[in-house]
Amino acid sequence: MINLVYLIGALVIFAADRLSKLWVISRAEVGETIAEIGNSFSLMYVQNRGAAFSMLSGRLGFLSIISVVFCIGVVVYWFVKKPKDKLLCAALAMMAAGALGNAADRLIYGYVIDFIKTEFINFPVFNIADIAITAGAALLVVSVCLEDRKNGEKK
Repeated sequence: MINLVYLIGALVIFAADRLSKLWVISRAEVGETIAEIGNSFSLMYVQNRGAAFSMLSGRLGFLSIISVVFCIGVVVYWFVKKPKDKLLCAALAMMAAGALGNAADRLIYGYVIDFIKTEFINFPVFNIADIAITAGAALLVVSVCLEDRKNGEKK
């Protein structure tokens, strides 16, 4: 039952990512700002042909393979190890959903659709999948640190 919760969570993240990207491309041309959210954020349609911060730009095949392999790895890990730690499970579900969302863009369009722009700091434009990957990675670090601490106390 608990795995179903994480699967549903991952599907919700994936759906939110896909729907938000479809909304953006239906409302704007590349480089166009759709909306401003106070002085903090704006919605601006950008096509990212690389990974985070546009690294590995033009390496579509490589980035797509990495994303798909990561998602397969998460599924295999889940079935083999059967993790019980809630933070670890949430981290894996979030990172897999985000990786799958960006992989879908790369396979469908040949680039990733980014649209969330920070106005208060000079930061690359990003999307919901990127948020899920980043938050999932942070949860993974916390989970590993807590597990190490627990194992240290047992010794």
